[in-house]
Amino acid sequence: MCLILFSLNPNDQFKLVLAANRDEKYDRPSSAADFWDDHPEVLAGRDLSAGGTWLGVTRSGRFAAVTNFREDPPHPIPPRSRGELTANFLIGDDSPHHYLHQVAQIGDEYRGFNLIVGDNNEFCYLSNREGIVRNLSAGYYGLSNQLLDCDWPKVVQGRNRLDALSPEQMDSEHLYPLIFDDGDHRAFSQSFIRSERYGTTASTVLCVSQSGQVTFEERTFGVLGRARGANRYDFSIT
Repeated sequence: MCLILFSLNPNDQFKLVLAANRDEKYDRPSSAADFWDDHPEVLAGRDLSAGGTWLGVTRSGRFAAVTNFREDPPHPIPPRSRGELTANFLIGDDSPHHYLHQVAQIGDEYRGFNLIVGDNNEFCYLSNREGIVRNLSAGYYGLSNQLLDCDWPKVVQGRNRLDALSPEQMDSEHLYPLIFDDGDHRAFSQSFIRSERYGTTASTVLCVSQSGQVTFEERTFGVLGRARGANRYDFSIT
């Protein structure tokens, strides 16, 4: 039940502001965000089972993130890993729009997904449960495990809370609380998940300034939401 709250060109200071949770089984092997040895331009966590990632950026300003789609598993299970959708964009050079049109042609080779990709020129979204490549304009967005900007409480509330931040508040101090919400009595109101076997394993804050300065922060968690580690990277887009 992942969550990605993000804003594109919210003001004259920032090009991208994002706060995101990755929810997964605690025992699924993964590595914390770092620059990859085999692709040194890529900064992302890594799924060690299939080799892909859930969210990442590059030194050249490429961005990609993926979430699962909430549904009963199809039969038979499609053969390909959704984490390769983000990884292939990050290590490639296709434009976001062209890349997603290519992915749309093979969407049935994956279980349900939502995919956001972007570069210094455009951001686009595709779900293989909708089949439409959407160009994203300036604004505030929320994505979980239904289509973009669905009406789940954590999506609506999170997007509205992001929209309410001033430019001076677009930092980790104010962004992390948006995705650390324990929710209320409503279904799909809980942003941060904690249990014995499954929960939020990584929380990421990403800010890209209009001048190309990138701040990437990640906090990782284990069983019952216990903190495991934290790291931060700052660099300029080249």
